[in-house]
Amino acid sequence: MFKELLTSIGIGDSKINTKLEKISFRLDEDINGVVDVHELDGLEIDHIELSLIERKKNKDEMSQFEYLDEKLASFNIENRGSETIPFTFPAIHNVEDVNHTFVIITHVFVSSSVDYYDEDEIYFESVR
Repeated sequence: MFKELLTSIGIGDSKINTKLEKISFRLDEDINGVVDVHELDGLEIDHIELSLIERKKNKDEMSQFEYLDEKLASFNIENRGSETIPFTFPAIHNVEDVNHTFVIITHVFVSSSVDYYDEDEIYFESVR
């Protein structure tokens, strides 16, 4: 069902994989996926945050930042050990331009350690 491996974060022997049904979406459809959490022996994960970001070119020529990230949606997944956790980003209606870059960020908050994160691009189809 979830064939598109979006993110794979390895922390020692532990693995956190974010998978989606696909990587190209219409604006009127939900983005469904799962987070697979495996082999957490000795690793204390507080929670996992998933965020959908619209990355756009910064038009402010005086700014030091070339791109701006706008968080379109975000939620936390509580860790309950090794498991597969389904998630859904509801259909996005506040997209400025489907030609911008869109990423899903998986951020793993680890107790008493450095947090881990990865981001991968997804795509929205133009509405005709």
